[in-house]
Amino acid sequence: MKICAKKAESFASSIRYSKDGLIPVVAASARGGEVLMLAYANREAVARTLRSGRAWFFSRERGRLWEKGESSGNLMAVRAVLADCDNDALIYGVEMLGRGDACHLGRKSCFVQKFGAREKPMLAISALAAIIEQRVSSKSSGSYTAKLASSQKLACAKIAEEAAELVEAIQEKGKQEVVWETCDLIYHALVAARARGVRLPDLEREFGRRHLQKVSGQ
Repeated sequence: MKICAKKAESFASSIRYSKDGLIPVVAASARGGEVLMLAYANREAVARTLRSGRAWFFSRERGRLWEKGESSGNLMAVRAVLADCDNDALIYGVEMLGRGDACHLGRKSCFVQKFGAREKPMLAISALAAIIEQRVSSKSSGSYTAKLASSQKLACAKIAEEAAELVEAIQEKGKQEVVWETCDLIYHALVAARARGVRLPDLEREFGRRHLQKVSGQ
């Protein structure tokens, strides 16, 4: 959504900001309603959001305006803006762009911790790919991922090793061993592919092409 500057300024000025000039903003999926992140905005950030159709906030730590995704590329296209009954909190209904990660840690949502939950932690493939991206880009000397990405010989040897171990697990071992070896193979394959410039969206597009081709041929 985009509205003219006059209407944007009028709406932004009507909000009840805190004494420090800020208002809490919840970013939620415009499609499913899932809560993605919480940030703060001042009057100018709200006005810019409405004028541009992209999510702008105010960083309390850095003391400046910032656009979501300005460094990561994970922009938020704002489809709707809702104010609560007291006019002192906002919800941005958004569509994620880029890799689709709202969290700076490479997750779809910042809200992943459950109070009292005993479930085992989960890491999405997209989050794993984001971690690999960060470690490969940083080229840290102490990072196994960076070392793996810098040596094609090592990466290929590890993929061959993990593939053989997965085959053995499938043929001779239990479910948990299959899980372990599958994860090992996926990780090493993603690192080796990233070293050749192939990222997760490239793989997802290829899967999409194959799926569409298969569906169209039925």
